[in-house]
Amino acid sequence: MPRDRSVGRLLTLAFGVLVVLIVGSGAAQTAALVMQHRVVRELSTHVQPLELANAELRGALADGQQALRGYLLTGDGQLLDTYYLARSDYQLTGRRLRELADDRENGAVARQLGRADVWWSLAEQQRQAPPRSDVAAAYVAKGRPLFQAFTAENRSLDAELAARAEVLHRRSTRLSTVTTGVVIVLTLLAAMTAVLAAGVIRRRITGPLARVVSVIDRRRAGELDLRADASEGPTEVRAVAQAINEMAVEGDRIRGAEKDVERLRAETRQLGYRIRSHLKVEEALQEAVRGLADIVRADHVLVRMAPGQTDVPPLVSLRDEHVGGVLKELADCDVAWLRSGDAWSSGEMAAAEQGAPPEDERRACAAAGAGAVLTVAVSGSDECLGALTLMRDAGPAWSEVELRLVESVAADLGRGVHHARLYEREQHLVARLQELDTAKTDFMSTVSHELRTPLTSIAGYVELLLDAEGGELTPPQQKMLEVIGRNTRRLRELIEDMLILSKIESGSFRPSRRPVDLAELAGHAMTAMGPAAAKGQVTLRTEVEGPIELSADPDQLDRILTNLLSNAVKFSKPDGTVTLSARRQGEEVHLTVADNGMGIPPDEQQSLFARFFRASNAIHQAIPGTGLGLAIVRTIVDNHGGRIAVDSTQGVGTTVTVRLPVR
Repeated sequence: MPRDRSVGRLLTLAFGVLVVLIVGSGAAQTAALVMQHRVVRELSTHVQPLELANAELRGALADGQQALRGYLLTGDGQLLDTYYLARSDYQLTGRRLRELADDRENGAVARQLGRADVWWSLAEQQRQAPPRSDVAAAYVAKGRPLFQAFTAENRSLDAELAARAEVLHRRSTRLSTVTTGVVIVLTLLAAMTAVLAAGVIRRRITGPLARVVSVIDRRRAGELDLRADASEGPTEVRAVAQAINEMAVEGDRIRGAEKDVERLRAETRQLGYRIRSHLKVEEALQEAVRGLADIVRADHVLVRMAPGQTDVPPLVSLRDEHVGGVLKELADCDVAWLRSGDAWSSGEMAAAEQGAPPEDERRACAAAGAGAVLTVAVSGSDECLGALTLMRDAGPAWSEVELRLVESVAADLGRGVHHARLYEREQHLVARLQELDTAKTDFMSTVSHELRTPLTSIAGYVELLLDAEGGELTPPQQKMLEVIGRNTRRLRELIEDMLILSKIESGSFRPSRRPVDLAELAGHAMTAMGPAAAKGQVTLRTEVEGPIELSADPDQLDRILTNLLSNAVKFSKPDGTVTLSARRQGEEVHLTVADNGMGIPPDEQQSLFARFFRASNAIHQAIPGTGLGLAIVRTIVDNHGGRIAVDSTQGVGTTVTVRLPVR
């Protein structure tokens, strides 16, 4: 401490000397500036104006003398104007010279002006003499000594003023030299004092303080175990080092607490994931109970579901303590006092706006012998599903962080219970729907098979009758049989589509691949579609370059061709054209069916491949169909790993393109 005081006194003395030297240097410079100002003012406002006026006076007389001589020698009257102007300038300059002169110059100025006035009097006499006369020449000779006497007085005043200016200049120079020397000396003394003070500061203050700053920088860089030396430097530096060390200790404690909090949050987050991953309510509750006991070190955990909650266990506890254990009495308590989002703690964390539990709940907690108690509502949406209670036999009260973590787990538990219940209900519903779907598929398959057998018999007998096997037919009878045959075929096609649809839904509609020539299949399909096209007055065109081989199911490819051509013919106008083209392009086969029929409305094209969908313009024109053809084609194309696209313009036509892989 005495050493600190001596350092302080030395620094105070050094700073005092510095202040005195700085003030002295400033005073010397100020005095020099004042003296310099006076010298400059003497020169600029008195000496130099006098010198200028004296020179102007000499110039005025010289101009007057020269103009008068020229007039007397030449008789030129214009030279008299110059003479009169010089005389006027003389009067003005003489008046200004008298005004500028002080006691030091009044005598010399008066003598000079007196000599000048005598010359001007003689000059007036000369002016009145005739030019180029002897009288004028005599006046010139008489005026010469008078002008020389004036000139001598004028130059004497000039010399006096020049000597005075020189004195002022020397005084200014001497003052500047002295002031510069004084300032240099004072500056050197100040520099020496500053160096001395800097050395003391560096050794006793800057050095220890720099080491403290280095500790701070290194701690900022990550060396958190580093501490400052609180035993060196003055009291203030040691106090700063001690404060830094205390802050470091507190920072270590806070970081440790933050790590614990982050660990708890991570474990709580993982627990939430595990709770929500369970698809059974009881498993989600058990996961929450076990996880919370481990994370927040709770000795007892109890989940009580609110009355009216179905499909969920009413009570779940750690080690089944609600069954004849310490939590039995608490398990019998009602949780109706809790609202969604409520939390209550027996410690200091109870929120003032939240209601406290009823007396029977408190007695049950006391009977369990618990120390700190925490109860949080298990909520789903805005509904309180139940209560989550945690107890410690001993130890600290529940902290703010633990309360928030338990609330987070309770929220996850509420969502998990809600999702698990929805999942279980959905599983029951899905099972029921699967049963209904299976029954529907079986029914469709059975009905289709049962209908196909009598239809085949009907179609056979119609063909026999049309072939006159039962006798000759009258034209009306033949026409009626043709109607029966046509509707029989339509019904048989519908049954075939229903059978394929039932196979698709049952998952049994799979392609049986083998090498196939698409050109040959296209030829057969065009031949089969010939009668229908002829009846509708539609022209069929083929653009197929065969053979076009690929690996596919021939029956399913034939179904694609039949359905696409049938649609194209059916929706074409009389005298329309249907074009079937097929070609191989790289590793794909491109199959295109184009018509110039009615087209499809733009807002309905996205529904083309939906089952039982039919375009509105087809319905309005009463064109028959089931709406299953394109859905079946789409399924066959997908089963073969291909793609299908439709380009249609209403009133112009439709083009369907199928792309199938070669292998």
